[in-house]
Amino acid sequence: MNNPEKRICPFCAEVIEQNAKICPRCRQWLTWKSLRHPTVNLLMHAVPLLVVWIVFVHALVSGLGSLNPKPYYSEVPNSLHVLTSQMNWAKTHDGLRIYLTGILTNNSPESWKDAEFDCRFFDDRGVMLDADAGRSYMTILPHGDAAFRVAIIPVAPTNQYVSYKIRVGNAMNGKGMF
Repeated sequence: MNNPEKRICPFCAEVIEQNAKICPRCRQWLTWKSLRHPTVNLLMHAVPLLVVWIVFVHALVSGLGSLNPKPYYSEVPNSLHVLTSQMNWAKTHDGLRIYLTGILTNNSPESWKDAEFDCRFFDDRGVMLDADAGRSYMTILPHGDAAFRVAIIPVAPTNQYVSYKIRVGNAMNGKGMF
């Protein structure tokens, strides 16, 4: 082939025009300089989209650390104390409930929220007959007080519940997102 105006398609070996961008026989793109080349088009759209997704996922994962930022309640365990509390019985549409209500105080410079209470119930001999964890959704500011109410489903007859103990088992940092 000595014609300078023709060349051979590298994909199908057909003789084509020298300046052809697409082979007329096999329809393959012959130049990388065209924005309509499928690979170039894919790279122009997929790479920026992939970068956006990577940045989004990184921001999401790094933001999850602020769901419950430090300090954790386990690092300062006795910063929340129950000042006073009382046990009340109530009949609800779902059945009988024990409501523990009281005042909670914060002795730390951190704010806490969503306190989880460890509730233990005893009979007249001092034997534990029921235990449950209840949560009170409130925020207690540094060196402040807050009222709480915890609902417990009893497992024994009401006349067997003579005394109880309640303490804070866990809480979320008040600076957390949720």
